[in-house]
Amino acid sequence: MSKATTIVGKWESVGNEVRPNQWGGYYFLHRYFHNTETEAHGTLVFYTDDTYTDKSITVEVIGPYQFLQTSTIVDGATETDFEFTKIAVTPHSQAMVDMLNGMPADYLTTWKANSRQEVSILGQGIMGMVIGEYKEYDLTKVEGDLLYYGERPADGSAPDTADKRATSLQVPLKKVAEFSVKI
Repeated sequence: MSKATTIVGKWESVGNEVRPNQWGGYYFLHRYFHNTETEAHGTLVFYTDDTYTDKSITVEVIGPYQFLQTSTIVDGATETDFEFTKIAVTPHSQAMVDMLNGMPADYLTTWKANSRQEVSILGQGIMGMVIGEYKEYDLTKVEGDLLYYGERPADGSAPDTADKRATSLQVPLKKVAEFSVKI
């Protein structure tokens, strides 16, 4: 079985997750991935609270991935690069609407709560991710029905340079027939 077919399918967070953010606080999120043999489609739903009842923002990233080499640092993991050809964002809270409206781009309309906008044209971007220029340097590992991606940088930034590639794995995703919620 090729490495690509081992990550094919639908994968969902095994539980609610907490990650540090760049401002000294925390993100509360739930992840959903639908991987084909050539493309990853990730949906990350962020919440404002640790009870996971108040959505903040939903970020969708879609694009090809490439397996590189077996990790020399994490046993059983493979260095994997992800590129984004489409990014969609749906702000749910007024704070997110205000933040996004503070980053104007002439190819986007004024942000409104619960209104999804997509960026998919080369050179366009959102939230620091530019189509055709942005790449995440990651790790992948599959054990049975669990998919692990690399741990995100401790400072809350993205692994957007090769020197930020993970040296450990984060909480896994579980393979599912269907997602627990409609996304």
